[in-house]
Amino acid sequence: MTTTNNFEPSSLKSSTPLIEEKIQTLREKVLEKKPVLKYIVTKHGQKVLYDYAKEYIEVNINPPIQRRQDDLITTIQKSVSGRLGEDIGQSVAKQLKKYYFVSTTDHHGPICHPFFLNGNLISSATYLENLDPTLSNVIVLACANISLNNSSFPRGLLFHSSIGNQQEMKRISFSPASDRLCPVYGYRPYTTNDTSRIKTELKKLSRENKITEREEQKITEIISSIYESQQVMASTSYSEQLTKTNFELWDKFFTPNHIKAPNLIYIDQESIVAELIISYHLNQDTIINQFLFNPKIEPLIHQYFDGITGAFSLESESGTYFFWALPKGKKYRQQLWKRGTKLVTADGLFSVDLTPQGIAEGLISKQLIPSMLLTFIILAFYYGLKCLGGFSQVNYLTFMKQSYIKMLTDFEYYKSIEVCARSQTKELCGEVTLAFIKDHADRLMPATGLDLILHGNDLTWKQFVELTKNITVSEALNPLMSEFYKIIYPEISRDPELASITPEQITELTGLSKKIKPCASL
Repeated sequence: MTTTNNFEPSSLKSSTPLIEEKIQTLREKVLEKKPVLKYIVTKHGQKVLYDYAKEYIEVNINPPIQRRQDDLITTIQKSVSGRLGEDIGQSVAKQLKKYYFVSTTDHHGPICHPFFLNGNLISSATYLENLDPTLSNVIVLACANISLNNSSFPRGLLFHSSIGNQQEMKRISFSPASDRLCPVYGYRPYTTNDTSRIKTELKKLSRENKITEREEQKITEIISSIYESQQVMASTSYSEQLTKTNFELWDKFFTPNHIKAPNLIYIDQESIVAELIISYHLNQDTIINQFLFNPKIEPLIHQYFDGITGAFSLESESGTYFFWALPKGKKYRQQLWKRGTKLVTADGLFSVDLTPQGIAEGLISKQLIPSMLLTFIILAFYYGLKCLGGFSQVNYLTFMKQSYIKMLTDFEYYKSIEVCARSQTKELCGEVTLAFIKDHADRLMPATGLDLILHGNDLTWKQFVELTKNITVSEALNPLMSEFYKIIYPEISRDPELASITPEQITELTGLSKKIKPCASL
């Protein structure tokens, strides 16, 4: 268990003017390395989050995109219908034809972690006040190409307990610790043995006075009614289970407020991309087919994508070439590198023919996982789908787009440039926190999804919506600058004084703490 940050003035350790100056320097250092984020803050920073999120529905559509989008929409509809039923699938397809965008911000896990909870709640706030009934789904193509031990905790549920003065995040996992490095993509479905273990763990926590009896009973009821339902237990993968359980869990966030919220549609982006490749690009003359199989384009791929985040680096041997490998019988994904006419792992023990048949077999067996580069080339650049993203995505997706257009120009594949040129890559949706929970000492902590169910009330949603209309994009991003700084700069390159600045100091000294109102209380 890890202790969450508390937002309180007592965390201030230096004189106010000095820290304010350091906070400004910290912000400048982050934006210097993230030019697209700087552009967003400069252009939209003074907008309140509600008004900024209302603009998500504005999409650049042109005839070349329209000619391609039916294939993508059909593929997404098929996946949604298979997991959530035909009616929901048709609703999603209808929405995408009119509002051609999704969020690709999230990791594919339970809709619980504050990182991903808040962006979807903000979108919902604008949908609920939009009079168009077509806009009835928050559609998320989440990244499943992450390990189960990722910091966003895709392997289980997170919540705070109302017991004790030292508030800690409680974690309950659907998978054993021995599988923590396995990717979410392709991971086996959890079983009744796993859910029974969770119920036993909850009882133990209650007996040891680490959670309340009410919390144990309520979470146990959620496990029984949602996570052990017949439909969920019939799933063939953990990803499929996540789609079904997030759909149901999301609805419970709004139950105390008597609100019919938009549906939450959580599909792993890799399965969509794999199906698109198999159905439309292995044997057809498309730029994706050329990208995968034409040896003449290989030098351009190296020239324009080597070194870009999400792609690969031949010098440092980071990333992967087109796909990650997940060989049968292995738990962990492995890099693939092009060696002649094959993609081969570093140890040479796994290889796949770089042919339509070889790629099809690898994707169908889930021994191949589309890379981030390939995923976004297909979704954003080929099909022109507007992909909302986090602070890193807005940068690397923009750089990928620039490189993709240069590659198309050099390859003289001009008919795809117009689609890609319209692709919107600077759409921020994530890394802001508005939903807070207050403890007995009036300390504020980012709320999890389960917190809203366990500790919310009939004012929770109203208070959240008010925050979206009162806090600006810039204000919401400011507390995260300390975390962004540590992500962007390796430890050896950090200024110790800047690295020591905490989110609570930023929250207090920028005045944000005076605006934040808790949505739930322990």
